[in-house]
Formats: sequence, structure tokens, C-alpha cells
Amino acid sequence: MQKIFKLFQVLAVMLFAGTAANAEITKMAPDVARELALAGEIVLIDIRRLEEWTDTGVPDVALLLDMTSKNFLAKLTAIRIQSPDIPLAFTCRTGNRSNYLTGELEKLGFSGIIDVVGGMSGSRTDKGWARRGLPIRPANSQPHPKITVTQP
Repeated sequence: MQKIFKLFQVLAVMLFAGTAANAEITKMAPDVARELALAGEIVLIDIRRLEEWTDTGVPDVALLLDMTSKNFLAKLTAIRIQSPDIPLAFTCRTGNRSNYLTGELEKLGFSGIIDVVGGMSGSRTDKGWARRGLPIRPANSQPHPKITVTQP
């Protein structure tokens, strides 16, 4: 079983990878991320946990993928397979986890990754999704109809 998991990890890295030298982490404001997600130019992924999604709601254009789940990499790969040429943007509560995750993905050689600054609640660097008054949907509802990538 461990060999299969390792093989899966290698395949996932190959699917995302450029070279570490070519990988760049773009920082993006929440309002820009929403515009680009609606235009189909990025896939926005909220990486918080279920209880956080339930407490605050989620960005109306975001897919939900708990970065602490055991199947995180498999679901992230499923999203990438649906949209191999579209950058993946990550958001969380304040931007700390998305910043961390994009850094780790960069170390693995992933390309086409974006850190949405300020997250849902805001931070010192950005007031975030909710304080900008951007649309929020309940965690148990579907993303905005213009979002064509499906939730894995």
C-alpha cells in the first residue's frame, strides 16, 4: 500500500511540476481572485477545515479541500486533471495556511500556484474576502454557476 501511495505522490508531482526554478508563487487579492475565477482563469480552492467553512461560509467561487485531510493530494490532483492549464489559487482564514501550502508546493516543483492574501477573515496585509464584502455561500451549497471545475 505504501508503494502505491508513493507512486501516486510521484505522479501527482509530475502532473503539477515544472522545475523549482520556474515555479513562482503569485500573491493575489481576494477581489482579483474572484474576478479571475469567474472568468475561468484560475481555480480557487478554500483549504480550511469543515468547521471553519460552516462557521463563516465560503467564497462563492471556491472549491473546498481541507488541507489536513488524508486524501488532500488525491483531491488536489483530481482538480488539476480537470484543469491542467489553469493556475490553482489557495485561500484560508487569514492567509497563513495558503502562504505555507503554496511554499510547500513550490518546494515540490509545482507551478501555476497562487496565494490569495488575507484569506476569508483578513490579516495585517489585506482585509480579506469577508471584509471586502465579496459574496459568501454556505459550505453545503454549490459554487457560483460559472465555476465549471467540479468538487472532487
